[in-house]
Amino acid sequence: MHEILLDIQQRLKAGDYKNEEHVRLSLVARVVQVLGWDVWNPTEVYTEFKATKMEDHTRVDVALLTHGFEATAVFIECKAVGAFAADLAAVERQLRDYNRDHTALFTVITDGRHWRFYFSFTSGEFKDKLFCKFDLQDDALDEIAGYLDTFLLRDHILDHSARRKAEAYLMLGKKERAMQDVLPDAQKLVSQPPFPSLPAALVQLLAAKVLTITPAEAQAFLMGMALAAAGAPTPPTAAAGAPARRPAPKKQAVAPPPAVVPGPAPADEVPAGERFVLKQGAAHATAHLQPDGALLVLAGSMAAATEAASLSPGGISLRQKLLVSGVLKPHGEQLIFTSDYSFESANAAAIVLVARSVNAQTAWQHASGKQVRDFIK
Repeated sequence: MHEILLDIQQRLKAGDYKNEEHVRLSLVARVVQVLGWDVWNPTEVYTEFKATKMEDHTRVDVALLTHGFEATAVFIECKAVGAFAADLAAVERQLRDYNRDHTALFTVITDGRHWRFYFSFTSGEFKDKLFCKFDLQDDALDEIAGYLDTFLLRDHILDHSARRKAEAYLMLGKKERAMQDVLPDAQKLVSQPPFPSLPAALVQLLAAKVLTITPAEAQAFLMGMALAAAGAPTPPTAAAGAPARRPAPKKQAVAPPPAVVPGPAPADEVPAGERFVLKQGAAHATAHLQPDGALLVLAGSMAAATEAASLSPGGISLRQKLLVSGVLKPHGEQLIFTSDYSFESANAAAIVLVARSVNAQTAWQHASGKQVRDFIK
């Protein structure tokens, strides 16, 4: 899978996919085949599937079908690279209509580069059914492979684990939106007897709406909110006993790279690149954005030790690699970075640090208030 995704990523950057058919045949079909779908069986990978009985022109680009249609089918709508960005709402309405007569488990929009996954069996507006999205050109390959394996692997569709994971992702988003909605009332509540803490006020208000959150979830949400409003947060303190000289950053890789002996670095050397800080729950980290879009997380940064249900398989795999290699080590109730580490993207770094699904653009804070994407050319 990694080799195929890398090749697709390089072709996207080179502009090899010229139209919608290139995306459908040379990209999407290639991906679903490696995920266990028989692209040569038209009853399983059904192109131009007629989704609505009364409208002959309404056809799904690719329908992944199993024996139990409505419990496990996946609709994939393909567009030319960059084609749906201008009017995403119109494309979402198109996909909503696809599910009018036959409800698929997942409905996917992709232009090859951007992938958006919607869970059909939930209430609300179609846009609110979105539970997963990624950028195949720029996001970390391990994370992308994890999402595809979790939500599109044929075996995971059939054993319903893909559905359970999607429901967990949607619940996480629902909780975050609900906390945002009641935050003003919670801020008023803390000034009234019996003067609860802000996390306790959030828990209380959402319980009245029959939505259960834990104090830890409320605290993690508030940490992110406080940082977004504060501007330049205080960087985390390096762990006691940290070496005076900063080790060479370790690159993410399946196999260890050839040994490189760097020249000595002064103890007060400051890494190049824009400085970002992340502080959510147990995670406290400082990082510098690199010219190629990688994010260098500095030694002494702290990651959450407990992994949430929403953590992607790719995130779990990368955390395990860092633990095995010694880059991450247990440190009380957290994990500490023993050396600098360069992640492929800010998103991959944020997921490893907070150990759950997270919006990296809001998690990483810059003194100017700008997001990571604002510095990437």
